[in-house]
Amino acid sequence: MRRALLIVAKAPEPGRTKTRLVPPLTPDQAAELSKAFLLDTLHLARQLAWERISVVAPAGSATALAPLLPPEVILLEQRGIGLGDALRHAFASHFAESFSRVVLIGSDSPTLPAAFIRQACAALERFDLSVGPSVDGGYYLIGMRQPHLGVFEDISWSTASVFAETLQRAHALSLNVSTLPTWYDVDDAEHLARLRNELRSSPADLAPHTRAALQTLSLVAPAASASV
Repeated sequence: MRRALLIVAKAPEPGRTKTRLVPPLTPDQAAELSKAFLLDTLHLARQLAWERISVVAPAGSATALAPLLPPEVILLEQRGIGLGDALRHAFASHFAESFSRVVLIGSDSPTLPAAFIRQACAALERFDLSVGPSVDGGYYLIGMRQPHLGVFEDISWSTASVFAETLQRAHALSLNVSTLPTWYDVDDAEHLARLRNELRSSPADLAPHTRAALQTLSLVAPAASASV
C-alpha cells in the first residue's frame, strides 16, 4: 500500500500569511510563526514514514518554500481557480501515480497528533473518506482511498460550513465517511492562546519550532518537565 500525505501551505511572507494574527503579532512575527508551523508539520509528516510527502502551495511559492523543505518532499503548485480546483488536482495527481491512500492536512495545526493521521488512514480500509473537523467549521484533514473528487465541488470555502457541506456532498455521492476527533487551526488570537496553553503543559518535543518561535516572542513558557 502506497500512502501519500499532502500538506497545504503558503510561503511565510510578511503581510501575506497569518494576517488574522495581526494584531496581536506584527506581520514579521506572523510570518515567522507560519514558518515554524510548517516546519513542525513537516517534522510530523516525516515521523509517519509514508511513501510520499507533498506540499501543496499557491503558484509562485517555490522560491520561498523550497529552502524549507527536506529533499524528499515534493512541492506541488496549485492549479485551477480556487481551493476546490487545487485540491481536486492534488488528489487526482497522486492517485494517477498509483497511491492507494491519499491524506491531506493543513500547516496551521502544529500540535496535531500523529495518531489522528494514522487513524484516518486505517479507517480508509472500511470507509470511502476520512474527515477531521476543525473547531471553526472547516476541516483539518481529509483522506480518501479512491479519487472521489466530487467532494470538493459546491463548497463555500473559507466559511464555517465547509465541514457540513463536505458531509452533504459525500452523502449525495453515496460515500461513507469516518469522522475524526475535532482539532483546531491556529488562525486567530483565540486559537493562538489555546496553542500557548497547550504547549505550556506539553513535553518539549511537541512542536519544537513553534515553541521556539513563541518563546522568542515571549508568548509561551518553557515546556513542562517530563516525569521520570
